[in-house]
Amino acid sequence: MDNPKNIFKELPDATLAEQEEILLEAENVRIARIISGGQAGEIYDQAEDEWVIVLSGEAMISFPEEGGRTVKLEAGDYLYLKAGQKHQVTKTSDPCLWLCVYFTPGKNR
Repeated sequence: MDNPKNIFKELPDATLAEQEEILLEAENVRIARIISGGQAGEIYDQAEDEWVIVLSGEAMISFPEEGGRTVKLEAGDYLYLKAGQKHQVTKTSDPCLWLCVYFTPGKNR
């Protein structure tokens, strides 16, 4: 049995680049802890669905194919992104801690 770990402790330095740590990976799901340091990211167009929650800090996400619509996420806010839904993190606080769950597209509620 593994020892418990704390998602809020031992955060890597994300000053120069966003850091991703895979916490769990199985056949149809991947769970990651992401630490952002204020930088903008690339435009993502993923083959898998994503459920993301901001655990601490805040972030701005834009949707370039949806008229540039932008949403602000603060601690506790979560978002579901469908596979193929282009999105970009345009700004985050320093630091911003996320929990992301990536999974195979299918019937979702």
